[in-house]
Amino acid sequence: MEELKRLYREATGLEVAKTEELPGAGSNRHYYRLHGTDGSTLIGAIGTSRDENHAFCYLAAHFVRAGLPVPQVIAESRDGLRYLQTDLGDLSLFDALKGGRKAGGRYNARERELLRRTIAALPSFQIRGARGLDFTHCYPQAALDETNVLFDLNYFKYCFLKATGLDFHELKLEASFQLLARDIVSIPASAFMYRDFQARNVMLDAEGNPYFIDFQGGRRGPVQYDVASFLWQASAHYPGKLRRQLIDIYLQSLKQYQEVNEKQFREGLQLCVLFRLLQVLGAYGFRGYFERKRHFLDSIPPAMDNLRELLSEGGCPYPYLSEVLSKLVCLPQFAPQKPEPVRRADGLRTTDLNPYSAHPQDGPPTFSRYDGRGPLVVRIFSFSYRKGIPEDTSGNGGGYVFDCRSTHNPGRYEPYKQLTGLDEPVIRFLEDDGEILTFLESVYRLADAHVRRYIQRGFTSLMFSFGCTGGQHRSVYSAQHLAEHIHYKFGIEVHVCHREQGISSVFPAARAMIFAAGLGTRLKPLTDTMPKALVPVCGKPLLEHVLTKLKQSGIYDVVINVHHFADMIEDWVNQHPMDMNIFFSDERDGLLETGGGIKHAAPLLRDALDGFLICNVDILSNADLRALSEAGRKGGNAATLLVSERETQRYLLFDDDMRLVGWTNVATGEVRSPYPGLAPHLYRRYAFAGIHYMNPRLFRYFDEQPDRFSIIDFYLSVCDREPIYGHLQPGLRLLDVGKTSTLSVAESFLSEIKGQ
Repeated sequence: MEELKRLYREATGLEVAKTEELPGAGSNRHYYRLHGTDGSTLIGAIGTSRDENHAFCYLAAHFVRAGLPVPQVIAESRDGLRYLQTDLGDLSLFDALKGGRKAGGRYNARERELLRRTIAALPSFQIRGARGLDFTHCYPQAALDETNVLFDLNYFKYCFLKATGLDFHELKLEASFQLLARDIVSIPASAFMYRDFQARNVMLDAEGNPYFIDFQGGRRGPVQYDVASFLWQASAHYPGKLRRQLIDIYLQSLKQYQEVNEKQFREGLQLCVLFRLLQVLGAYGFRGYFERKRHFLDSIPPAMDNLRELLSEGGCPYPYLSEVLSKLVCLPQFAPQKPEPVRRADGLRTTDLNPYSAHPQDGPPTFSRYDGRGPLVVRIFSFSYRKGIPEDTSGNGGGYVFDCRSTHNPGRYEPYKQLTGLDEPVIRFLEDDGEILTFLESVYRLADAHVRRYIQRGFTSLMFSFGCTGGQHRSVYSAQHLAEHIHYKFGIEVHVCHREQGISSVFPAARAMIFAAGLGTRLKPLTDTMPKALVPVCGKPLLEHVLTKLKQSGIYDVVINVHHFADMIEDWVNQHPMDMNIFFSDERDGLLETGGGIKHAAPLLRDALDGFLICNVDILSNADLRALSEAGRKGGNAATLLVSERETQRYLLFDDDMRLVGWTNVATGEVRSPYPGLAPHLYRRYAFAGIHYMNPRLFRYFDEQPDRFSIIDFYLSVCDREPIYGHLQPGLRLLDVGKTSTLSVAESFLSEIKGQ
């Protein structure tokens, strides 16, 4: 300490009036706040490695010259073990996000804004920071290489994997590590890789602007690594939706400094996430299992949750490594974390959960409703009769209660006693026996009729409960399958809670997109002063007619793209919320056509895991949107197009199974198809109705497209790679209200289809 005070006097000409040691982190350096006699402060650092200290001081000086937000090094000691830097205060991003972490990842608006600022500032640090940087000063090496990657992977193997006692094949695992190391270093890497970019290493000034510290371990490497390090930080509990938003913000910022191939970026990011998760588990294993440090032990369960999520999304492309990691996350000591119950606030959804994964909760979860009228939410419970029937917190009386005890009980047999109705062996036992399937057939018929009627009457809450002896096998199986059945058939939001197992999950509501950005030139002069979406028909805007039809079809989450008179559309929606969740995809900077509009809105649609409906604001119809959505969710369809037999010049072409194969203009003879030499007369011809259902997996092909493109051209370009089908509905009637001549017949058209 005396040496540090001497350095302070030499640098400032002042005496140290007071010192205070700052809380330590994961490194061996010690930090002190030094108060001068004039009231000013500096931070003093004492390290054990001259090379590491030199790396920090060199990098800090370089970054300051580049105008980047880092502390300035004021002085270095001659022995290289001490230095002084500017004081950035006490508030780290980690501390500022404390509330969101404690709430299980439900971050408020202020916390989310801090995350946006930080991730948006990262590309400048990585790209501008690398310009003119002599990487030979980096510690302990200049660039990420295979040796470095393999070291960290073996650190994971020896300090974490072996400590769990899990059996694995050394040579097969080593081969997987070699492949992963090769693929990591093949990612383009010309940037400054922070390496430990996390919330603890970001300080905030009074205005909430981020400053970066502890970058001494940086080196040349791929930009994706820091994104993985930041967004998959174990204790942060960032919801998937928030992660995706922050990645999009990062990419927009990165594009200011270099060309970006988003497909390659996301592929590289997935590899970096896998590598980073294994790397931190190795560190947690050593510092936790061997050094017995509580913080690192506490970090293991959320890190395992991240790994479990990555594996569920196919994030490990190496078969044997994937097999080992899948066994690892299933070990009893790594049972899923127990976050706080998911609730709603202010009538808005806060469900960022993966609807196909289990989320245990402390005790019976509490589900709350929308304020006032709103979309139907179905809540389904499994329970043990020994502990009583679940309480209905909505105040509606509890709904249906089904007794599963008449069916064959797998809990009587030793192999199943430690399993639940979610586990494959129990599922096979129950389905092979068959009693549970017969039981559920009757439940499905009753539930379908009840759900359909509740939707028609505008009710907001319906509850089903399944009881058995222990609330472990038959009731869990039944509750889970009814939840999947209702969500699949009706597209509404379903909550399922296995009370005695402390497991709950959410199946999100169906979603739709409305094209409302067009200029409406065929409706001039009306559209000289208003957007097409607000042109009145029968005293209501076209938009209201379409929203009402979506709502009647059980769809309450809607994305609307806007361009022409966008403010007017947003104002109308704000004044007429219709008890729906409405999001806007802003195309004010330029119209993107139908395909480009979906691509631009993709961040708002990725959560629609089963798919989403797409329609035009100027099409009125008697189409059964629920039937179209149900067809779209069947059989792995990538897209399902509503078609009709009306006469036109341009037709879509389908084979006998109604799979799309091409397009033709019968007036000109033009044919478009990915199949060379396609003969139109051999295929079925139908007209596209302008309404379709898309699975988000098609988003991976959007990188092949420009910003502006037609969705039909897109479908034609991928129909040989993905199953895209046509959907016919008997008696389908449509009216395109895109021109003034049809406005005069719109009222009678609506009356006719309403009376059908």
